[in-house]
Amino acid sequence: MRLKPAIIRGWDVPKEDYTTAHQRDGLVKLLIELSNVCNLSCAGCFTKRVDGGWNGKTKKRLSNELPYEHQVELLGEAARLGVKTVDIVGAGEPTLDPRFNEIIDRINDFGMYAVVFTHGVSKEFEHMDAWKKRDVSFFVKLWSRNHALQDQYVSGSLPDYSKRRDETIERMLDAGLVQGNEVVVDGINYRTTRIGADVLVMNSNVGEVEDILRYCRERNIMPIIKTYIPEGPTRFAQSENLRIYREDQLAELKRDEVSLADFAELRRRLVRLDQDEFGIPEMRTLYPQAVKCTQSMASMYVTITGDIKSCVGTHLSYGKYEAGKGMLAKAIRERTEKVGFGCVPRLEDAKIRGLPIAQNLKDIYSEGMR
Repeated sequence: MRLKPAIIRGWDVPKEDYTTAHQRDGLVKLLIELSNVCNLSCAGCFTKRVDGGWNGKTKKRLSNELPYEHQVELLGEAARLGVKTVDIVGAGEPTLDPRFNEIIDRINDFGMYAVVFTHGVSKEFEHMDAWKKRDVSFFVKLWSRNHALQDQYVSGSLPDYSKRRDETIERMLDAGLVQGNEVVVDGINYRTTRIGADVLVMNSNVGEVEDILRYCRERNIMPIIKTYIPEGPTRFAQSENLRIYREDQLAELKRDEVSLADFAELRRRLVRLDQDEFGIPEMRTLYPQAVKCTQSMASMYVTITGDIKSCVGTHLSYGKYEAGKGMLAKAIRERTEKVGFGCVPRLEDAKIRGLPIAQNLKDIYSEGMR
């Protein structure tokens, strides 16, 4: 079987556009959060914080979240800086924010495309026809297709979570969100899609990642296969956020972290699978056999409490967003962190923790660094 790999609509922007915008102090991508509210409480969630409102089953609204009017101002400023795509990455479950639909409308009104990271289980996905007509793509949490294991990961208050998530994916497929066009991006022949799979690799699920890739390939779903993000509660080089766990919970989280060597070996297996079963050549991209990182170069990240950062993998803040003061443009001018199409934070995390990293993986993580 010969297939073209999937690329999510909204991320199908060439490197050249990012580098040009970077050189001109512009942006291509904005990452934002909506409310902290979530009806799950996943151990690997990168937006859990010591001062965050959450417990073992849910995450609650924070008292200092940006008001809707300021969020709209932020979107307008981003559009003026050239942003094409807005990723909604948290802080809670975006579709549970009471202004979710209005935010999507405002993003589209400004001529930008929305990419939403979701657990996939909310009333917003009960009827898919409305989403077909809007400029939005979705990444659905797909850490495991084993229902017992997936439900263990989310450890939240939703009964039959993984079963309901699978039903949402099927509704997305039935609605035709995987029907895309052939495109060439950065020299790679892709087929566009509006469904992505957010795959967090751990020791407990690493053995099924190849099957998840097959599942995605056969349905034109784009997988982003990744390890713990070097920020948030799993930022093991930093002690403050780790205080949110009991000692036994932290020990389990650390045991489940995939080593860089094991992730490099997984990458080799995924390349071989793609070549042997689907005729897809090796792609030296950050997300194995998918795409480059689109969340660093010519990109900024603004949390629901207004912190302006270079990307989701860093903790350095360039100040709090204030509407009408050109804060995004100011942060771009003042940015001191390196950016690229790989993952600079992962390189820095490995260095701080003294973790060995193979040269081929190091090259991918440092791709385009400047």
